[in-house]
Amino acid sequence: MKTFKRILIGLLVLVIILLIVAYILPKTYKVERDISIKADKMLIYDLTRNLNKWDIWTAWTKETDSTAVFEIAGPDGQVGTVRRWPGKELGQGEMILTELIPGELVAYSLSFDEGKYISDGRMTIERTGDSCKVSWIDEGDLGNNPISRYRGLFMERMMAPDFEKELAKLKEVAEARMSWPRIEEKRLSEQVVLLVRDSAGPQTYGSVMGKAFGEIMALVKAKKYNCTGAPFAIYLKWDSVTQFAVMDIGIPVEKAEKGQGRVRVETIPAQNVVMAYYFGPYDKTAPTYYILDQYVRESGKEVTGGPWEIYVTDPMVEKDTSKWETDIVFPVR
Repeated sequence: MKTFKRILIGLLVLVIILLIVAYILPKTYKVERDISIKADKMLIYDLTRNLNKWDIWTAWTKETDSTAVFEIAGPDGQVGTVRRWPGKELGQGEMILTELIPGELVAYSLSFDEGKYISDGRMTIERTGDSCKVSWIDEGDLGNNPISRYRGLFMERMMAPDFEKELAKLKEVAEARMSWPRIEEKRLSEQVVLLVRDSAGPQTYGSVMGKAFGEIMALVKAKKYNCTGAPFAIYLKWDSVTQFAVMDIGIPVEKAEKGQGRVRVETIPAQNVVMAYYFGPYDKTAPTYYILDQYVRESGKEVTGGPWEIYVTDPMVEKDTSKWETDIVFPVR
């Protein structure tokens, strides 16, 4: 009996000591890692503020937890955007964007198990010479729970290796994308356009488009219409094997009452698009299409129509093909 009492008293003393030590331990924790990335600030900012794009460089993906189901609530990349997921490995989590400074800061609040564990994180981007210093910080309040206080002792060991691995992946992705053309997400306004529908193959694109633009410009001059933008082509059908396409070839105008011959008048409604700014000869655009397709998929968007090519540079004026600008557009939602 005395032995049992001694054991009981010993355990009680141990518990008391552990409780006392717990309340001496820090109430907060902070984990911080940084990396140097040779890439544009806005490119890094785009990869970090758009929560859909975290799949590209973080471990919080289906590759880590195949049971996880990720959901984005609200327009991605804005203060208030929420990313939620339940999963056996990743647990039930929620991330909310709390502050954004373009090219400088992405801040978020992170919680697990319906708010049982909460932390605040931020990623800062600072230009240093020809590179950017990207710092990732996560800190939280451990509260008065003794177990949480002890857990705080291991936060550095638990989180830092993931931060280092994910920042290294962010560096790899960002630096690789420095060779990409500039890409923007924007909304095109409603346009009145003059269109000619035609088809062409690899050897006839130039002649088919030249004839269509000639017919459109003849109507523009005859009716004294005012052109409001660069000529373009919307690819309605495309055969990747034969490179045969059906196109609407057009020019936007201020207003038009009716067409003539093959030229018809249409109003294209306002729409959201992803646009890449390509410079070079017309027959070398294929890599830009692949890049734009990858960008759209990674952004969690859906293409809603045929791609556009907007021919910004007049090849009759600029003879250097490397300076020809073609804006490649994917309508999306």
